[in-house]
Amino acid sequence: MTNVAETIVEIIEDAGVERVYGLPGDSLNGFTDAIRTSDGVTWQHVRHEEAAAFAAAAEATLTGELTVCAGSCGPGTSSSWR
Repeated sequence: MTNVAETIVEIIEDAGVERVYGLPGDSLNGFTDAIRTSDGVTWQHVRHEEAAAFAAAAEATLTGELTVCAGSCGPGTSSSWR
């Protein structure tokens, strides 16, 4: 049975995404595991979630292709709960 993370990876792979930039964490474990077992999408580890956003934006700008960044927290996340 396919889980939600595997479905998301299948969808982004069908959309032409080759890389997901991010920093793995608790809420992303299912997603990163689904990427690990994927043949078409790879995980690009970065040190900060902001770097993932910049890397994905740079790749999209340079290639004209869809790219993805994944994060579980970052600037604005904690302030949105206040």
